[in-house]
Amino acid sequence: MGIKLKSISLSITTVALALLINTAAFGAPVDIEYLDAGTSASLDIKHGGTVSAGLHRVTLNDSNRFALNTTNSDMMGDWSATATSFDEIQAGGGEYGDTGKHMKKQAEKYGGAGYLFSLLDVSESLSADAAKYNALINYVIWDILGSHPKLNDDNDKLEAKNLEDLAKDNKKFDWSSTMVVYTANDGSAREFFAVLPPIATPIPSALLLFGSMALGLFGIARRKETASA
Repeated sequence: MGIKLKSISLSITTVALALLINTAAFGAPVDIEYLDAGTSASLDIKHGGTVSAGLHRVTLNDSNRFALNTTNSDMMGDWSATATSFDEIQAGGGEYGDTGKHMKKQAEKYGGAGYLFSLLDVSESLSADAAKYNALINYVIWDILGSHPKLNDDNDKLEAKNLEDLAKDNKKFDWSSTMVVYTANDGSAREFFAVLPPIATPIPSALLLFGSMALGLFGIARRKETASA
């Protein structure tokens, strides 16, 4: 009996942690403000131009985060969005989702894009090579989810092709522990991927409550063992 109650208490604590980590980012609309170019870098494209790609810096409800745009478009300004979870994407959610016959294919696009996102270097400062690699990851995500300009540099083209192959090989990747998808609420087709925030410290009161419940169950088990000895 004691072993069973101990297992239950541990399970409650595990569930509590999972709920705190996985649901905190979803639900209510999020106020977003573009801050700066972050660690993004420029990529040379055909006809002599450049595009900025990689991780930009934004605030989400006043919390600074790194994020990348899913299209080659302007991220600047203030707007409102809602976090779209992994399960919601699988069910056809997101700006590029589809609840019809292409639902699985669209979810797999997010899977491949999410895998590439997991390869990003999310450090506060980057070398030129790391910033370029991040930019190329972003470039390929543009390609997966929509359209992209043509690259000019042959080395960039080769690296982009390698990244495309990685995305295809990992189209069922579960990115739920890596990023959050933020979809605009104003119908503007804005959507970006943001780095998950760190787990808040000190321990949230909700977790303390669940922890107390687990300890209480464990205490009951111990007393029953002592009484029966």
